[in-house]
Amino acid sequence: MMSKIIAFPGSLSRVCWDLIGAALILYDLFVIPMKVFDPPETLVTITMDWFTLLFWTLNVANTLTVGFVTGGNTVMSPLLILKNYLKRWFLIDCIVLVPDWAFTVASSGADSGSESIKMLRILRLARTARLLRLFKLKWILDRINDYLDSEFGSIITDVVKMVVLLVTINHFIACAWFAIGNQNSNTDEDSWIKAHGFQRSDWKYQYMTAFHWSITQFTPAGMEVQPHNMSERSFTVSVVIFALVGFSYMVGSITGSLAQLRSMSAGATKEFWLLRRFLKRNSVPMTLSLRIQRFVEHAHKRQQQTMSITQVKILSLLSEQLMEELQCAINLPHLNVHPLFQFLNGFSTITMQRLAKDAVGRVRMAKGDTLFLPNQKATCMYFIASGGVEYTRTFEEKAVREFLDAGEDWIAEPIMWTPSWIHVGEAKAVTESELLCVKPKTFEDILSLVGPVAAVV
Repeated sequence: MMSKIIAFPGSLSRVCWDLIGAALILYDLFVIPMKVFDPPETLVTITMDWFTLLFWTLNVANTLTVGFVTGGNTVMSPLLILKNYLKRWFLIDCIVLVPDWAFTVASSGADSGSESIKMLRILRLARTARLLRLFKLKWILDRINDYLDSEFGSIITDVVKMVVLLVTINHFIACAWFAIGNQNSNTDEDSWIKAHGFQRSDWKYQYMTAFHWSITQFTPAGMEVQPHNMSERSFTVSVVIFALVGFSYMVGSITGSLAQLRSMSAGATKEFWLLRRFLKRNSVPMTLSLRIQRFVEHAHKRQQQTMSITQVKILSLLSEQLMEELQCAINLPHLNVHPLFQFLNGFSTITMQRLAKDAVGRVRMAKGDTLFLPNQKATCMYFIASGGVEYTRTFEEKAVREFLDAGEDWIAEPIMWTPSWIHVGEAKAVTESELLCVKPKTFEDILSLVGPVAAVV
């Protein structure tokens, strides 16, 4: 019964849940350090505290109802999921949730006595344990990154992550800088806060000043705020040393990502320029030249949207059965328009997977390309994956035309059941098209491997 409610780890609902979790971690990342400025409690902050607490409490139950991946295998067993949770996240959840609930309960029933206030301050300090969820942030971002199927999107995401990291580091430094300056506010020792009279300033202005100072330590820019005691001077030196290395690394990473983006578009632009130059230098007729350019542009655009297995070299590491399952998942939506392939998929999944891998090929056609002519010997049965084909045959001295679109019909089925077949009509692409071709000999060989399948078919 329990296994029925276990969700797949890559499901859309889980990704949406993880997105909310990532947003709440970033919220804590910015709000918790700002407690040093003692901002006032508002309805928004109180609501967010309750929402965050309830979300991460429910996340414990949610984690126990989602499978996980280990060693390349997806584990959906409730017992193994529980063991994995206890080993990886249980301790962090306890350290974070227990002080959080303790602070919430204590603050709701606390009086104005000094002991109660002291206890609340201790519990409030313990809530900084929320930052331990940073360990979860990388795991969540990796899961979300699995949904990025575009190199462009992946590069942009990396740039955004580096910018957010830079802002976050400066945010932490700004809060630490204010805390160091504020620790001597009740003593005679000078500090940058006293020197500029920031004690009476609004907390928002104090934060923006500290953040401005933090940014200037990473850049050649300067400002009027300077260290005024030994602890501030030591902290400033440490930040500058860190900035020399850290800022250079982050700027280098962002620059590298932007250069990669530029090289992506530059490579395609150069290839199209070489194509036009080749066609012109070889005096290719204008009509044919335009057809070639149009087809290449269409094929390149489609290549950006859909990739073939041969383009992903790492897929060669898959086992034979996993490769068959992958090919079946890609080709089956197009083959399912035929009742036979629908039946085979339900009767023998393994046979269908083998057919999708070994018996199915792909043919690309430009607009106006001829697939076959009348009286030509048939070699394959065809399914239209994209685009459209016009089939013309002569019947009682009249030309009969039929337009075939993707997901609607198939062509030349008799070749699958006869030793040889001669086409009686002409098939021509009316748009840039891609067809699946089923090879009859390979189809027959695969069906014969499984006795029950061969007997039924």
